[in-house]
Amino acid sequence: MRSNATPAANPRSARAVSVATAVAAQVRQAVLDTIVRLGDDVPAAPAALTVARAREPIAPARLAQAHPGGAAREEARRLYERCLAHYRSVVRAQDQAREVDDVGAAVAAFVAANLSALQGTRVTPHTLSCLERQLGGVARLSSDWARAPLRERQAYFEQMAVLAVLVAESSAQAVSQGAAALAKVQCAARGYLQQLLGLDPGLLVLGPDGLAAYSPASSTN
Repeated sequence: MRSNATPAANPRSARAVSVATAVAAQVRQAVLDTIVRLGDDVPAAPAALTVARAREPIAPARLAQAHPGGAAREEARRLYERCLAHYRSVVRAQDQAREVDDVGAAVAAFVAANLSALQGTRVTPHTLSCLERQLGGVARLSSDWARAPLRERQAYFEQMAVLAVLVAESSAQAVSQGAAALAKVQCAARGYLQQLLGLDPGLLVLGPDGLAAYSPASSTN
């Protein structure tokens, strides 16, 4: 469940890192803004950031590069492709007819899946909708995103979608597999969130209405 799909020596990888860094910065700022305005109404979400769907999956093969070669790598690639297909056909079925992918929605699903794995929170469609509004700053074009090649934008979306499904399904399976399996999933989820948000996931709580800041005082009441 580790993502190391784009070697730094590859020029395409450098562009992908630039895109990921820019979007991650937007996510981090959006999360901070959400915490600052706790108790206030969440403003209307900005226009969604969409990207034309790639003809063939990109991220599954890149993510699979983190696995040993041969049969293990091919099996991982097929798993990631199934996760991507599940995201598009089930999680975001509403985008199918338009043949576009919503990057902001994928980031929201990614954050929800990882926080749910850590906190055991049930993610409902309402929760996802609230989270998308709260993280609406992600769906703004940064200069780096605007300059990024289409293929790298597509790859970034696919990675978020794949990992959102993978973490959610792994977490659900781990519940019946025991404490060790659950701890492994939670460790991965914590790392993903730390990398994307630049924040300690322990500072955030995922509730029915989206993100909230963790308050030690509230846990003692």
